[in-house]
Amino acid sequence: MSSPPTTPWRYFCWLATRRRALAGAALVTSAVALGGLPVLPYFLTGAVDHGLAERDWGALAAWTGGLVLAGFASAAAIVVSHRLTVYWRMDAAYRTLQLATRKVNELGDELRRKVTTGAIVSVGATDVRRIAEAVDALSPLVGCAVGLTAVGVLLFTTSVTLGLTIFIGVFLVGLVTGPLLTRLQRRQETYRDRIGDITERASDIVSGLRVLRGIGGEHRFSDSYRRDSANLRKAGYQVAGPTAWLGALGEGTPAILLGVVVWIAGRQVASGAITPGQMIAAFGYTSAMLLPVHWLIATSYRIIEGRVACGKVCKLLSVPARPAPEHPRPGPETGADLHDPESGLTVVGGELLAVAAADSDQTADLFDRLGGHAEAEARFGEVPVARMDREELRRRVLVAEHDAYLFAGTVAAVIAARDGAGRVDAAVAAASAGDVVDALPEGLDTEVGNQARTLSGGQRQRLRLARALAADPEVLLLHEPTSAVDSHTEARIVDRLAAARAGKTTAVATTSPLWLGRADRVAFLQGGKVLAVGTHRELVVHRPDYHALVAREAE
Repeated sequence: MSSPPTTPWRYFCWLATRRRALAGAALVTSAVALGGLPVLPYFLTGAVDHGLAERDWGALAAWTGGLVLAGFASAAAIVVSHRLTVYWRMDAAYRTLQLATRKVNELGDELRRKVTTGAIVSVGATDVRRIAEAVDALSPLVGCAVGLTAVGVLLFTTSVTLGLTIFIGVFLVGLVTGPLLTRLQRRQETYRDRIGDITERASDIVSGLRVLRGIGGEHRFSDSYRRDSANLRKAGYQVAGPTAWLGALGEGTPAILLGVVVWIAGRQVASGAITPGQMIAAFGYTSAMLLPVHWLIATSYRIIEGRVACGKVCKLLSVPARPAPEHPRPGPETGADLHDPESGLTVVGGELLAVAAADSDQTADLFDRLGGHAEAEARFGEVPVARMDREELRRRVLVAEHDAYLFAGTVAAVIAARDGAGRVDAAVAAASAGDVVDALPEGLDTEVGNQARTLSGGQRQRLRLARALAADPEVLLLHEPTSAVDSHTEARIVDRLAAARAGKTTAVATTSPLWLGRADRVAFLQGGKVLAVGTHRELVVHRPDYHALVAREAE
């Protein structure tokens, strides 16, 4: 897939031209289908003037048969055009999804730092659909333009006055519609921004609802959500104004033109300038224009929505990712130490290290540096982490967050998508998640949704831990892996994990005495710097600040 443009209109054109043969076929059949509709009244002229007026029943049958055949041909072209347009629309939608997914994967752990949750959700839930609808609108747009041109030409052949009436009317509609579309685009952009804001707010509230209730902040966030909802409603009302005017133009303009054409044609019949059959044809031509004009207004609105959505997708695609090293170096031998110069922490190969800090965000940042998820001078053995091949680094060093995302699927697939049942069972046992699996209706084969929301927080946390253990990395960096479980379960996890990871490098960010007492060494951090390293017992005796931190946790 070639690189897409990063401006909205160019991106939209790029999307629409990826399947040129398909797009061309859809546009041609739409031109035949909708452009052919105004031609149908031409057969009425022949039937009236050459059949009824001259009482020639053979001519009447011929013109009537031609009308029927033309109607079937137009209907068939509409069906084919619609099918082709659906393929074209879905291609644009899936192509956009592919690009957005690829960008999200490229950003990886940087995503949450550079893009809001609301922006990502809105792209997948709203923008992709609107882009698809905008591409879908191109087909009737071309067909309607051809139909209007055909109406004008046919009316010119009947009467120059009637032809000029149509062209002048359409020109005036264009003059009025242009400023409306510009205003609509600006208000659609504001409306789309408000959707992203309220989606972000909803995501924050849902993810932190239990904490908010615990600290009494639920009402405050509820008020904020209510204000954001009011802003969204206000932006929606502002969009409604131009939309209503466009709808009125789409419905009213053809009716007005039809009245004018009938009035002029009637006067010309009375003066003998045109025949009654030509008047009927003029009425039919103008009536056939009702649908194209209405569709032109509707498709213009959909294209404006698509343009705004393309702008949001382009904004996501333009987010810079951390560049991969041009000449990656192979990693060190198995068992090498991990060192972070910024904090002074060294994770010795093969040890179980506990990292204790009052601020868990500091340990999260530290683990991100060691795992290559942030710009840093961390080293794996003698090799700078930033210079290592990304795939090798991810395979050997795993940073496991306590609230990492759980994808939908069977429990076995959530824990280890590609590994055998033996590894899954071992990981479940080490994470003390056997009771979680046993309580499910089909055990490991039970289907769970995204984030396994039917499970409790502690159960989900143990599934995340089991997933990290099933990956069996050389270095495992666990951030608060048992913060949501009770002390009895935590004690079992500590013992089982220590046995399962014996001889492998494991670092755990925690202030739980159970982990601290079981670790080979404890690193005490304050202000993001290592203040002391030793056993739990040594630090309790010699570091009053460490003792205060651990005692507060024990309470």
